[in-house]
Amino acid sequence: MSIWLALSLLASATWVVVLALSDRGLARIWPPRRGTWPTAIWAWVLTTAIYVGLINAASAQWNSLGWPGWLRWGIGGAALTLLSFWVQGRGIVDLGLAGTSGWDVGLVTDGAYARRRHPQYAGQAVSLVGLAILGGAPEGLIAAGAGCVALLYAALVEDRDLARRYGAAHARYRRQVAFF
Repeated sequence: MSIWLALSLLASATWVVVLALSDRGLARIWPPRRGTWPTAIWAWVLTTAIYVGLINAASAQWNSLGWPGWLRWGIGGAALTLLSFWVQGRGIVDLGLAGTSGWDVGLVTDGAYARRRHPQYAGQAVSLVGLAILGGAPEGLIAAGAGCVALLYAALVEDRDLARRYGAAHARYRRQVAFF
């Protein structure tokens, strides 16, 4: 296992532990009760570490799986990665940097959030898969899989937190809008 895969796996595992502690009520770490700059920084550092590990691990074994260019550069890797920029970018814009960094911005139900409850996480998952396909390497696929698990769990934890905080309003929203 390369240091880069280890970095990506460690960052994903750290997110899962933080989310599990929060979800089980053992510690309210994410989403935080009140957003702060330190919270925003560690959240974005962990997320960036997943990407840095994946990209470097996949680059070190560039297309060791021997996948054809049309898959990596066409309908698979490059296309998914570019699509993810739009999906995740819209989610970030509609939620705002404060919301993506842990500040409570209320129950956002418009823009990209009118179609998916977690477009930012969905876009990030698509980007991880796209980058892994583009790299065509086993370590990239492993890193992407671990990152996707962390993102899906984050969306589940945040959904439960929003349900607790916004009750009936979130229940209506949940019935009308798909999860991921």
